[in-house]
Amino acid sequence: MPDQTDAAPPTQIGRRKDDHLTVAARDDIEHVHRGGFERYRLRHRALPGRDLAEVDLSVEVLGKRLAAPLLIASMTGGTERAREVNAKLAIAAEAAGLAMGLGSGRAALEHPELTPTFLLPVRPPLLFANLGAVQLRRGLGPADAERLVDLMQADALFLHLNPIQEAVQPEGDTEFGGLTELIAAVVKRLRPRPVVVKEVGFGLSPEDVAELLSAGVAAIDVSGAGGTNWALIEGQRDPAAGEVARAFADWGWPTVTSLREAVRLADPAGVPIFASGGIRDGVDAAIALALGARLAGFARPMLLAAFEDRATETAQLLVRQLRIATWAVGAARVSDLSAAHLLHDGAPIDGTPVSAR
Repeated sequence: MPDQTDAAPPTQIGRRKDDHLTVAARDDIEHVHRGGFERYRLRHRALPGRDLAEVDLSVEVLGKRLAAPLLIASMTGGTERAREVNAKLAIAAEAAGLAMGLGSGRAALEHPELTPTFLLPVRPPLLFANLGAVQLRRGLGPADAERLVDLMQADALFLHLNPIQEAVQPEGDTEFGGLTELIAAVVKRLRPRPVVVKEVGFGLSPEDVAELLSAGVAAIDVSGAGGTNWALIEGQRDPAAGEVARAFADWGWPTVTSLREAVRLADPAGVPIFASGGIRDGVDAAIALALGARLAGFARPMLLAAFEDRATETAQLLVRQLRIATWAVGAARVSDLSAAHLLHDGAPIDGTPVSAR
């Protein structure tokens, strides 16, 4: 555990977490562009070749069986309001058979009395605890990461990278030097439990992916630019931060670009890539999966659904959309989706005219 003199008081943490939830629900905190999904369409088949009910969406990810390759992405934790949101999301994830990530658990490590705000009423089939990787430079170590996974009763750990958010945030931590080695130490400590590294909405470069592969991570979530922009969220929390944040309204790797580069590097190593950032429905998810993602993550759509008490219905809707999209391209299983099922700017992704096929 870090030196308590270095820890933010729980009231300050709570205000920041609740601010994040409030601002994240607004309509003006998303990236300018959609992350590249608008340039892709799924290749429709009017003769799908099978009944809709025959389509198999189940997959195995990190040793856990999911009913569909969808992830309710990490969002919140550490306050009573966050507990209520996570409970709704967990119920939705368990009912639909999806993976789920918790928000950053730093608050629980620094203030154990906040741990109950992270605990869930039901168990999703794959649950991720979550910690900011920069906290490994701020007094937390591999043993703390292991303790967090145990406290959250999780299957795996997300370490998130958020340099732009931290730099814009007035109280942010920007000591990102040497993180690759520290991440590798957490991987070693938690093995065989998986450690997955993710961005928070600005994407990962090929160089980032290569470093994470060298650290031995179990999977990578590119979390590209296209959905929620955490610079803009911090900018709305503080007027001075707002002036800084405006320059980063369209910053980062579009989700599709980051995804394709990550898959190119990680596939030979057998490391799965997850995609999040601007994925809004089951069709976007199918496109991400066809481009090589193993899981497609949703944050804002599920957060808004939780606020409106329709998280379970929304999760089931996303699964149904994914089932129809998989069926309508002629695939028997969601795991069969590939670039062959895509059109890019109106043409097959390999450049061959449709009429020549």
